[in-house]
Amino acid sequence: MASPPPKRVLLLTNFEHGQANVFLATAHALLTLPDEHVEVHFASFSPIAKHVESTSAYALSHPPSPSYQAKPIIFHALPGLPMNKAWSRPEFEAENDGSRHSQGILQAWRRMQILLKCTLPWTGPEFMEIFNGVVDVVQRVNPHITAVDPAFSPGLTALRHLGRKYVILSPNTIKDFAMPFQPLGEALWKYPCIGAPFQYPIPWRQVPLNVLLIFFALLVSMLDPHQSKIQRYVGEHTNPPAKLTTLNGLSLGPPSRGVKILVANRLALEFPLKVLPPHVIPVGPIIRPVPKLEEVDPEMCSWLRRGPTVYVNLGTHVAMSEGSALEMAWALRSAINAWRERERTDKDLGTLQVLWKLSLELGCDGNLPKEQHVQQSIRSVLGQEIEDGHVRIVKWIEAEPIAVLAEKTIVCAVHHGGANSFLETISAGIPQVILPVWMDTFDFARRVELLGIGRWGNKTSSHSGAWGGELARALIEVLLGVEADRKRQKARQLAELCNKNNGGRDIAARLILKEIREGGTDGAEAISDVKLKKQDSCSKRSHTTIN
Repeated sequence: MASPPPKRVLLLTNFEHGQANVFLATAHALLTLPDEHVEVHFASFSPIAKHVESTSAYALSHPPSPSYQAKPIIFHALPGLPMNKAWSRPEFEAENDGSRHSQGILQAWRRMQILLKCTLPWTGPEFMEIFNGVVDVVQRVNPHITAVDPAFSPGLTALRHLGRKYVILSPNTIKDFAMPFQPLGEALWKYPCIGAPFQYPIPWRQVPLNVLLIFFALLVSMLDPHQSKIQRYVGEHTNPPAKLTTLNGLSLGPPSRGVKILVANRLALEFPLKVLPPHVIPVGPIIRPVPKLEEVDPEMCSWLRRGPTVYVNLGTHVAMSEGSALEMAWALRSAINAWRERERTDKDLGTLQVLWKLSLELGCDGNLPKEQHVQQSIRSVLGQEIEDGHVRIVKWIEAEPIAVLAEKTIVCAVHHGGANSFLETISAGIPQVILPVWMDTFDFARRVELLGIGRWGNKTSSHSGAWGGELARALIEVLLGVEADRKRQKARQLAELCNKNNGGRDIAARLILKEIREGGTDGAEAISDVKLKKQDSCSKRSHTTIN
């Protein structure tokens, strides 16, 4: 008998790594599930094509069994302006310098306005160009199901308009989609508003301000003139008029009845929640398998394995001023000094190393600051360690971050609090120090302290940028403090939980395929951390082949 035709799955995403990595990881899982026959299509903007190619090649070279065969991923390039290119225009006023982590109420409120722009950064014609590209791909591929990025509004809107079967595959957190469903108005008084600097739980004296921020955030969202303009344009250029669907709208519920949101998060990594909406399915961190560091960069691997190393990587979009680079350098200087003091009485510690991926911000003239001058400033603080080869400062690391984190000598990761960075570090079992820069990054700084696996590195620093001393204290506490061993142990325990049975990528892939077979998922096999009660209201209601 002829084998049944493959299940066609279309993965539809922005190309920015924070969003796209979960799709690349799920694509790998779909290709390598030993008992499934899947034809994987991947639609995004052309810059991600090389990463789709490497994902496909790696999956095909690591089959689940010698006899297993799968076809390469088929890539479809979308037309139009990618999200990060659109939001990089001057009118979006994005802040990306790690030194300017202003935490006042007015700053938090202004950032909410920026967030709305950044999640919908296109003009009407730009939006429709991408929308039409998505429609063309969907009609040509005719997938059994599509998994779509929640921040990819043109894709969400097109799928909803076409009435096609789809699920939402999200790198975001459970909290992002579950807040309106919590009882007793907890979304207002228990959980800090996105972008606000409050601790969790919110001190009672700050509850009124939190309520005010949330009220204004909802008001601005409802009255957002840019969103209204896009909706009018989309309605005028579709028949029947399409309904604009955005990430902000998904926080209030699914866009259509029966649509599930698969979230790359677990209840064990989340703030305490009393209600889990039935359309939100936690699957755990969705981590992409990548070549080992020793295969990609043997020299870097050899250097890392010399001894315990602090890994500093503030992500793709965080660029530092000279002042913020100096703050970081002084913090690292203090941590190295404290380590040396301990090393005098504990010879087994080994010499502390630092791997620092440093990106510099553009100056007012659009050019990088004088790099040589910045390097001289850093060398005035860390010169001897750089000369001795114990501190490496690089612009780029060839290997993927998860490959670096997989090295056993990494003893602490310092990052900006992006969802991807947080989950990759969690999955590697490494304590972390977070320097939140914008919006949801503050939530991840709170999470590491709530989970007991790290510190918020600039919690009380003023907006002047003088945060080096606080970061130094956080680093020393995570590396050498009285709770350091407990933090390491808890980080390893969470990693073991997250990596069980290939982690979230296999769960996500199987739930996507289950949607094809059964027309629905209840998420029971994915939710194993905590049993939650549900409120009554919740319980009722042109292509190329990549070789």
